[in-house]
Amino acid sequence: MLPVLTGTISELHRDRGTGSIRGDDGRMYTFRRAALKDAWFHELSEGQQVTFAAPKPPPHFEAVDVTIVREP
Repeated sequence: MLPVLTGTISELHRDRGTGSIRGDDGRMYTFRRAALKDAWFHELSEGQQVTFAAPKPPPHFEAVDVTIVREP
């Protein structure tokens, strides 16, 4: 099982279905629409908090299982 990381969406490219997440570890991770879990791409916005996993080692910082952090 991969560790869960947290971060903030820094960029969205709606025309390509991709985006970037600034991880709380200071690294930048990219993600694709297919990496979303329990959310739709149109629900995302820049500055939004998310959790994610990063299965590939550096320099391929790609996020998977991207989930919106929702307030209880």
